[in-house]
Amino acid sequence: MTHRIKLVDLDEHSLVVTIDADGVAELHSAGMCKMRAAAILRFVSTQLAAEHGLGPCHPEPEPQHERAEPLIAHAGSLDRERRLWTDGTGHAWDLSLAWAGVDDRAWRWHGSLDRQGTPIMRSSDGAASEPLDVVRAVWGPLAPVNGDEA
Repeated sequence: MTHRIKLVDLDEHSLVVTIDADGVAELHSAGMCKMRAAAILRFVSTQLAAEHGLGPCHPEPEPQHERAEPLIAHAGSLDRERRLWTDGTGHAWDLSLAWAGVDDRAWRWHGSLDRQGTPIMRSSDGAASEPLDVVRAVWGPLAPVNGDEA
C-alpha cells in the first residue's frame, strides 16, 4: 500500500472537504459564504448520487479496524474526554465500545495506557489485559460489539 500525502493550504482554497477512511468529514470554508458553500456541496452531492445508481457500493470499503498494518501505537493520541484514541496511522478507535476479535471475546478499555500510550484492554471475562495493538494482532481483526453483547 502506498501512502500519498498532500499538504493543502487552506488559505489557498475557498472550500476544502476532507473525509477519512471512517467517513468522518471536516469542512473548511474560510472566506466563503456559508450558503454558497452549502449550495456547492448540494450540487456535488446530487452529482455523486446520480453517478452511483441503485444498490450498495462495490466493493464496500474495508473498515480501518480490519486492516492489517501496524497501529504505530507510539504515535497515537488520546482524547480522554471523548474516550477516543487515534493510532499512529490516523484511525480513531472509540474506546467507549467493546471490541471483539475472531474468538468472539469482547475487550474493553478501562482507562489505562501502556508505556507507549496504547490503550490497555481487558477481556470481558477479566482473565487478560493487553494493549490494543496486541489484542488486534493476536485476536484481530477487531469489530465493535453491538448492544449489550459485551
